[in-house]
Amino acid sequence: MDKIPDLAKNLINVGWTQINICQKKFSLKLYLGNLDFFEMMLFDIDAFQLFYLSQNCEQIEKQLKELNPSLEAPVKKILEHLETCLINNPEKNEYTTSLHSDFLFIKMKSKLSGIKFNWEFRLTKLENRLLNQHFVIPLLFNCAEYQQRELELIKIIQAKDKEIDDYKSQGIELTRKYLATETFELSHFDDQIKSKLQIDDLIEDPTKCLTTILHQKVNKSCIDKYMDFQQKTMAKETNDDFKSSENSNKILKNTDKANDSAFSSKDKKREEIDKVLEEENKSCPKMNKKKKLFK
Repeated sequence: MDKIPDLAKNLINVGWTQINICQKKFSLKLYLGNLDFFEMMLFDIDAFQLFYLSQNCEQIEKQLKELNPSLEAPVKKILEHLETCLINNPEKNEYTTSLHSDFLFIKMKSKLSGIKFNWEFRLTKLENRLLNQHFVIPLLFNCAEYQQRELELIKIIQAKDKEIDDYKSQGIELTRKYLATETFELSHFDDQIKSKLQIDDLIEDPTKCLTTILHQKVNKSCIDKYMDFQQKTMAKETNDDFKSSENSNKILKNTDKANDSAFSSKDKKREEIDKVLEEENKSCPKMNKKKKLFK
């Protein structure tokens, strides 16, 4: 999995919930940042498409004045109401939607403290890369986590069977016979699961499994592990960059020292040559300035 992009990064840790809008089911993620901005994401399983919206404090206040001119409320109150409408009681609101080539437009009518409250969501269609980041790859991680949990549970059950066998070999018997269990056999367990597993609801609504408590727990475990891995990777890259910078500085320092040494050596040689020439000049007799051209 690539590094998490900045867009919708806050929503990586948020679990999916379900919401019905105009008789259509969506999977929803909602993030309230310190109650002064919010991010939301909708997943349409039929179109296999993600939609995203982010609004800061100024945008929320501006939209409040435009859509609810007679209503005054702090941003915190607006965000709490949006959370109630979208997560806690979505069925109590009226919605209208319109899908465009690059965005999904939703109008919502509700009541805030008994007063009519209107809001609009203009969600941008996200590219496939972000669909992978927020949906496909997390699901693959979850599958791997489920497999790991199953293997660990099988090991625990098999260890318990050995413990029970040891008790039996010592002549220990159950006082309540109805608590007795058969030795765990993996192949028998697989056959039982195949006959008991009901997937009718899942076929009708595949995203329903995303909202279960177990899936939310597994998903959080996967995301925590991934985020920890990302932090370690970033720390290692920073450390490697620091070491590389240190090595570069050492090379530069060594080069400077070598250059200084070379210049120092040249200066010494120049001084020695000047000294020799000076001594030779002293030892040689002075030439007459006037020279005889004719005898």
